[in-house]
Amino acid sequence: MEVVRFANAPVYTAPGHEDVVARRLQGGEASGADFALVGHSTLSGDAVIPMDVGAIGKVYVVTQGAIIIEEAEGARHVLHAGDSIFIPANEARAVRNESGAPAAMIVITPPAT
Repeated sequence: MEVVRFANAPVYTAPGHEDVVARRLQGGEASGADFALVGHSTLSGDAVIPMDVGAIGKVYVVTQGAIIIEEAEGARHVLHAGDSIFIPANEARAVRNESGAPAAMIVITPPAT
């Protein structure tokens, strides 16, 4: 078993995520978990992750505050703590925190190939 303490979880920066503090909780550089990458992202109160098409599917689980997921066609989904969303590969989305207060989510993806 491998325990990763939040305080020791490696911090990483994803492109276009300037107002986000991301930590790897499991997989990748954090542990030997080989079936998924699990991250924790804290978004500042006015964070905007621009519209992007991800090459892999992902799951977001909101753990604090409210996060808005915007689809390419303009539909917006407001997620609160405990809510989750699956975003298939090749589906465009933007992520926003318009609350003025920090928000956070767990991000789960397949491992890098």
